[in-house]
Amino acid sequence: MKDIRDPKKVVETFSSIKEFFAKLWAKPNVKRWTIEGLVSIAVGVLAAFLTFHTLNKPKSLEVSKKGAEAPIVEGTEEVNGEGLPADDPDADVVIEVVEGVSDSPAEYTGVADEVADWSNEEIDAAISERSEYLSSTKYSSVVNSFWEAKRGVTDVAWQSMHMFDTDKKIYTAADFEGMSPEAIHAAKNEIYARHGYSFKDQDLYNYFMCYIWYNPSVMPADFSESVFSETEVKNLDILNELDTM
Repeated sequence: MKDIRDPKKVVETFSSIKEFFAKLWAKPNVKRWTIEGLVSIAVGVLAAFLTFHTLNKPKSLEVSKKGAEAPIVEGTEEVNGEGLPADDPDADVVIEVVEGVSDSPAEYTGVADEVADWSNEEIDAAISERSEYLSSTKYSSVVNSFWEAKRGVTDVAWQSMHMFDTDKKIYTAADFEGMSPEAIHAAKNEIYARHGYSFKDQDLYNYFMCYIWYNPSVMPADFSESVFSETEVKNLDILNELDTM
């Protein structure tokens, strides 16, 4: 029996293997399949990397530079109390109803849809990030009273909620009974805020910046009330009648 550890035998074996792969590689199809296979693996790895980082990208709480321009106009006359100065180009905008949104009554849902999928850690971080605005608005104390009396919320959780579900439920005047003028004014302007309206009024701007769902992305000159649903229009009509500010 021959010793498999014989150096000559080992060299002959490696030579045979090398010759086999050399002949195999000389075939055109083998080269093409090998290159295509390596390219496919590389593309797959790259796609998996990009997908992972896209899905795990942290939520940004930054406000665009344009949208973050805080209003500096004071003492301007508001039109129907919705934060539009009398000389604003949108002051005479006619509301156009957008069809397709149900106006059937719905229960108050609490946490805003915009942040419903956020973790507790993300919500807490966002609230902390916007805490500076709370002391810069005249609405803070009266609206805090509303959250305690009407919603039973005594902590900062209100900053992740909507005052009313004005996009889902049609309210009556009785639903706003006992509310302060400031709270009613805030409730009406919340309809605008939920569509990204960037208020010129300093107090309103700072008040809604307390809410982590608020993203002031539309300047007054670019805002169109055609974005309001039929449900929102009906609630605006009621709140306009009640708003004395």
